[in-house]
Amino acid sequence: MSLRITPGKAQPSSISVAQTASISVAGVHDTLRHGNKSFAADVNSRHPLEARLQNWEATQEELRMETLKRLYGVAEPVRRQMELKLCGADDFRPTALGGPDNLHLDILRGKDTTLDVEDVFDGRDMANIDFHTELEARMR
Repeated sequence: MSLRITPGKAQPSSISVAQTASISVAGVHDTLRHGNKSFAADVNSRHPLEARLQNWEATQEELRMETLKRLYGVAEPVRRQMELKLCGADDFRPTALGGPDNLHLDILRGKDTTLDVEDVFDGRDMANIDFHTELEARMR
């Protein structure tokens, strides 16, 4: 229940070899029993900011819900979550009619006035798909 604006630190700050340590020498990795030690698996070699950016949307959503809860009470975040769940249902909209675009979710999330890369390049190919072929593939 905090009002955290940025995501928390997700990377480990230290590495421990206590789980794979040798019996005779404490603090030394036992290669014969546990194999070669892979520090790449223990420590992510990416930049720490990348891990925080991956959790950015979830942190912002938690902050929004906590603010709504403090301003309007417990019922408002519950109502918003129900509306998000209803709008997020997998409704079928053919590509011939513009494809699966969910304006309602954008409005509920407050993203209806922003233009992101995902809005322009959504990953769908621009192939001309026949309506009946798409409907047949959907109903299989």
